[in-house]
Amino acid sequence: MENSLLSNTSNQNLQESEQPTETVEKSSLELSFDPKTIQHLGVSLYSQLPSVLSELVSNSWDADAENVTILFNNHDGKEIIYSDDGHGMTFEELNDKYLVIGRNRREETSLSPKGRKPIGKKGLGKLSVFGICDLVTVISVKNKLKNSFTMNLKEILSSSSGKYTPIINTKNQPTEEPNSTKIILKSIRRKTGFDTLNIAISLAKKFTIFDQLNVTLEDANLKVKKPLISEDGKLVVTNELKFQGLNEEFSWEFPENGLTNHKYENKNLITGKIITTKTPINSQDMRGIYLTSRGKIVNQAEFYGARDNDQFHTYITGYLAIDFIDDEDEDLISTDRHSLNWENDLTKELKEYLQEVIKKLNGEWRKKRKEEKSRELAKQNVDVQQFVADLPSHQRELGMKIIDPILSAPNIDNEITLSVTKNVIAKFNNDDFKEYASSIADLDISDENKVKLLTYLDDWKIVENKQYSSLAQTRIEVINKFEQYINCYTKEVPTLHNFLKDFPWLIDPRILEFEDEVRFSKILKENFPEQDLDEKDRRIDFLCTNFLGQVLYIVEIKHSEYEIDLKALEQANHYQAFVKQKFKTELAISNVVSYIVGGSIKDDYLVQDKIDTYRSSGKVFAKTYTELLQQSKSYHKEFIEKHKELNN
Repeated sequence: MENSLLSNTSNQNLQESEQPTETVEKSSLELSFDPKTIQHLGVSLYSQLPSVLSELVSNSWDADAENVTILFNNHDGKEIIYSDDGHGMTFEELNDKYLVIGRNRREETSLSPKGRKPIGKKGLGKLSVFGICDLVTVISVKNKLKNSFTMNLKEILSSSSGKYTPIINTKNQPTEEPNSTKIILKSIRRKTGFDTLNIAISLAKKFTIFDQLNVTLEDANLKVKKPLISEDGKLVVTNELKFQGLNEEFSWEFPENGLTNHKYENKNLITGKIITTKTPINSQDMRGIYLTSRGKIVNQAEFYGARDNDQFHTYITGYLAIDFIDDEDEDLISTDRHSLNWENDLTKELKEYLQEVIKKLNGEWRKKRKEEKSRELAKQNVDVQQFVADLPSHQRELGMKIIDPILSAPNIDNEITLSVTKNVIAKFNNDDFKEYASSIADLDISDENKVKLLTYLDDWKIVENKQYSSLAQTRIEVINKFEQYINCYTKEVPTLHNFLKDFPWLIDPRILEFEDEVRFSKILKENFPEQDLDEKDRRIDFLCTNFLGQVLYIVEIKHSEYEIDLKALEQANHYQAFVKQKFKTELAISNVVSYIVGGSIKDDYLVQDKIDTYRSSGKVFAKTYTELLQQSKSYHKEFIEKHKELNN
């Protein structure tokens, strides 16, 4: 046979057919190649160390190895020594098989002597080592004979003839060593040290064969603690290592047992396990479902077009084996094994099935989490099921509608769940509470945000609608909270804005309702769609309406360190005049009043004169947060005294 490495197997077969039938023993090794092949399929395709090592692991598996050792040396120049106890290669096999690009071993045999289905297929993995280093030495022992050669990438790429002769270090040297192969990588293109633990985890993510292939990593600088290392200080790669740090909560085994009703013909051939975790998965590349064939990934973890709901995608991971994908005549696996060819009819059907699986798992996950939270609440003497059962029949659906987001929200602390659930149960008889809570449950937002809104509802709003003592206590809490904001010099306008929006009586006890974040153009467009505007989208922080007095309040909110000056006063007056002019005939508004609220008022005689003039006219009022606080305490003196009376 020709003892050369060819750029593809078709060229090899052509040359073989032209040679004499007798075998001519060669004393040298020769590499025939197209430099672009080495560059594209070696240097460019494999630039990450774990990907390179995964190709070597695949070769060891195909060679029936049971043990693999990978030694990392950071001293005297970086070096990696990869060893396995596979069947090894003779000098002829090194030349005719190892040094052949594109050799498909599956055409030679479907099973190894130990009954393994080969992982390798394209015959390109051997080039992967050139993705990280320039010098490669191969040492192989078979049938008591040792052979060794070294390849230099720079010499290969600089060869003008397209042929390269590796340096033979040892040829057919007798030895008592058992069959094995060792690959030494030198002149590694890497500045940083080896992160051995992350390399081990990356390898674990790429395979599911480590219950049959023992792979250990050795590194003198290894600082990993037990149980990840063995007694002799080696880091053991296991199938479970990929799930390190994940707190499993629920799991599903495959083939599935009634999870979906999908009529996918290969569903019973899919094996594996999918899990969900108690907390979000931090590692982005572990989120989703990996696909494997013959023990190695063929598609990175993803969701195959399934929509994300309620952050479900951050809690799910797993591996599904689809070995049937390798039985197809068409090669459906990318060279780097990161993805399948999804344009094939077989893979399209697979994707549809996987989408259905993920959709069903999402529903199962939500159901299981609700059941688990219900059990946890029951331990705290909060029986959700009993609460719903005790409701009048016409209110049970509403009860579950409000409770359901609390139980379904994935990333809510148990204490918050307990607190909000207790509050819902305690206040469910309050019609105002039910109305607010029902509206929150209907919002198109995540369950987690619904729980937060229900928490805010608990903190402030609904308590105001209870009997006098609750109202007194709440108003005092609001005033105290307002005082905290002022004392902390809150600079964020939205913080003060939202607080005053929720409790507009802090500005003026007569203010009953408001419409938030209104722009002039929006107001006029909603009420007078045919009227042309002169102004361009001038913003008012919020518009309050006192229906009883038919007074329209315009409020401009500034941060707690803002100094009110002439410009701010004139702007507030402009707002008042503009709105009054636009609304004077169309709506039954008796007056328009403009407020500007800031941290202080500029100590200037013109500013003070303008404030007095505006105040006398009843059109514009300038207030500081401190004045609002004192005003609120004065107006609610009766509440404060009543609260003290109720608590004595």
